[in-house]
Amino acid sequence: MDRKLSNCRLLWALLLMFMGSTAYASDPGSWKTAKTVGQTYVSADGKVKTYARPDDYDLLDGAPRFNVYVNGEAYTGLYGSNNTWGGNVSFGYFDFEDGTPVEVTIVCRKALGDYDLLPWGAELDNVELVSDKVLKFTISKANQWITIVQDGNYTKGDVLHLFCNAIDEAPAVANTEGYSYDRNTRTYYFGPGYYDLSEKFTDGVLSVQGGRNIYLAGGAVVRGTLQLKGSGSKIYGHGMVVAADGRQLDCTYASSGEVEGIICHRFKNGGWQTTYTQSQNLAIKDIKIICTAGGSTDGMDLNYCQDCTFDNIFVRAFDDAVAIKALDADHDPATLPANKNLTFTRMQLWNGCNNAFGMGAETWASEYENIKLLDSDILYSYDDPGYHEQLDERSAMNICALEGTWFHNILFDNIRVNKCERLIALGFKDNFWFGSLSGDQSYEGGIYDVTFNNITCPNNSGSSIANDVWLYGWHADDGTPDKFIHDIDFCGVTIGGEPFNSVDNIHLKTNNTDDLTLVYDLHFCETAIASPSSALKSRDRYGIYTLSGQKMTEGTGTEPDTTALPPAVYIVKRDSGLGEKIVVK
Repeated sequence: MDRKLSNCRLLWALLLMFMGSTAYASDPGSWKTAKTVGQTYVSADGKVKTYARPDDYDLLDGAPRFNVYVNGEAYTGLYGSNNTWGGNVSFGYFDFEDGTPVEVTIVCRKALGDYDLLPWGAELDNVELVSDKVLKFTISKANQWITIVQDGNYTKGDVLHLFCNAIDEAPAVANTEGYSYDRNTRTYYFGPGYYDLSEKFTDGVLSVQGGRNIYLAGGAVVRGTLQLKGSGSKIYGHGMVVAADGRQLDCTYASSGEVEGIICHRFKNGGWQTTYTQSQNLAIKDIKIICTAGGSTDGMDLNYCQDCTFDNIFVRAFDDAVAIKALDADHDPATLPANKNLTFTRMQLWNGCNNAFGMGAETWASEYENIKLLDSDILYSYDDPGYHEQLDERSAMNICALEGTWFHNILFDNIRVNKCERLIALGFKDNFWFGSLSGDQSYEGGIYDVTFNNITCPNNSGSSIANDVWLYGWHADDGTPDKFIHDIDFCGVTIGGEPFNSVDNIHLKTNNTDDLTLVYDLHFCETAIASPSSALKSRDRYGIYTLSGQKMTEGTGTEPDTTALPPAVYIVKRDSGLGEKIVVK
């Protein structure tokens, strides 16, 4: 038995050596398990790089179902796992010099069928289905994330996520082999290979702050948690941090920090993937986050963050892709920090449960203000595999507030929703997930000045909630304050090729009744606003409302006229997208 095992290992080693040559240079042939390992390769001109999967890496559900062949020279290593429905999800990456045309050949284990190539606006040339199992295209623009969905089946079909990076600039460290800490650059450096952080750092957590950095080179896989704290540090590179438990990336009490380029992968186990807690002035760019199965596998969870930017990020989660939370329970939300001045651009989002981009459900914050999702793609958004169509708070773009607080100056602009169940939901609830998470609506709150501009949703899943827009205020007979949803703008929104342009649209649903209006002042225009933020702020019309939502007066000007109002606390709502409380004495 031992001799046979040794012979098998020898044959496998020879096979890998054979793959490292140009054995596949002339023809990619058919899909092969061995080719999913990939090759560490640099083109003669240094403009294209591929990376082998490390030998010790074992977090796989069998072999990935695709081969990725780059420039007719080398295969890149792939990773993957099955999703909840049994479909296999493969992913991998390669680097190239931006502007250099690279031919990519995708060889599939099974026929592609009526496949989807995402996102819609991917900048690809010469896309060709060579055979039922081979797809080719040319890519010249770097830092694009390309997705292929076999037979358009987002649950049970095989899926490939391919991350086409620009070649990055590695730090000038003394040792580029293996792991080292370079004192000159203050960098923890991980070269190609597999590393278990628990062998080097307490609890498998590598934490940096105060100007220390972490760099994961292409081909590096680090198992554990990378943590960013304090100020002035950076985590970057094109390698991967993987976890079967614990978070892959944790930014806690961080300021002026950066994270760029890395892949964060959670292998089929419950728990949040990347977290951003009480942090300010973070710049998160070009990272990829992926987990295909497991409860509460949120891709990005923010908690009391301000003045942060998130750009060109791919997120696939079985739970929320992005969730902006506030978790300090049992305190008056008005006494707690805000989530504000958060900008997300060029996001690619895929959620297998819950929401693609959501605020809540826990909302113990003084306010949610100036939050933007811009120029982004929601590739796929599904509500729940176990309770499909039964949960009323889930959607592709979402606010679900379990605690009373204020949401205003929220902008969704230039969003392409490829496929979803419910499209939009905004509202208040007192419990979540069948009562397992309780809320507290004894505090005042409301949702106003939310703009949906240039939103396109062409496809229909066929479910009873497909593409619905669900707006639900709060009223209860227990004396808790009513909470209203008002001054919501829909500009250039199209659903299934038809304009969403009136309160009579078949997709719009509210919880208004003949006796109580909780949702009001919805504004529609068929044409998108070219620059929605500046256009909204240029207006100076206002309305003055009681806290129960009754409009008392309206006018124009920078200072609202309150001379005719009795003493009370009011809300001034402006067409600029700004809202404020005022006290009339």
